[in-house]
Amino acid sequence: MINSIQKWCGVAVLALCCFAPCAIADSTLTMTGAGNNVMDNVYVGPYYATVNGVKNTPVICDDFADESDIGHSWNFTANTFSTLGSALWGNQTNNYDAAAWLTLQMLSLNSNPSNATQVGYLSFAIWSLFDHSALNGLNSTELAGVNAWLSKVPLNLLPGEFANFVLLTPQGCTAGPGSCPGQEFFMLAPEGGSTAMYLLLAGLSCFGALLFRCRRQAGTTSSRVV
Repeated sequence: MINSIQKWCGVAVLALCCFAPCAIADSTLTMTGAGNNVMDNVYVGPYYATVNGVKNTPVICDDFADESDIGHSWNFTANTFSTLGSALWGNQTNNYDAAAWLTLQMLSLNSNPSNATQVGYLSFAIWSLFDHSALNGLNSTELAGVNAWLSKVPLNLLPGEFANFVLLTPQGCTAGPGSCPGQEFFMLAPEGGSTAMYLLLAGLSCFGALLFRCRRQAGTTSSRVV
């Protein structure tokens, strides 16, 4: 009896080990909402997505170089702060640390609609860390707001502070940022949860079917959001 139990436990562990890389490394994201925050005719997030069947997951975009279309979904690779070399922007540890800190501020402020302007500043601040051209369309007041948030980012951030973050990096980027079938997003795992286990369990759910264009102009269905 003991040997039998051990045998089946071994099989279960082996199956879990085999399944986990697939669930985490080859997963699907479907955008389902852009939120209500708009700046410079751009929806600034947080956005909402179905991630491996988990609906209404808040996600924060760090990728101004790519676009996502309505009726379009894509596979992603899940990266943590220990695997940034495989993330869209590579080993830019300081920028990813800063983006994660700004993401936490955005999620905190987003609960109050009166903070929409600050949420917009935060979103553009995140984009500008990796792609400074994101700021090209902003006016002087907006630029000042973005720079104010960038100046608040602590200088001594450590990747270990963001262990509950996961980066949803699109697969199929043939020539780096700007060539991807979708955009890279930050996702915050449930409090107290591990990002790897969260994605593993999420992989057991059915994939979502609703699709959304991430980059579109506010009030239209064919222009930019991100």
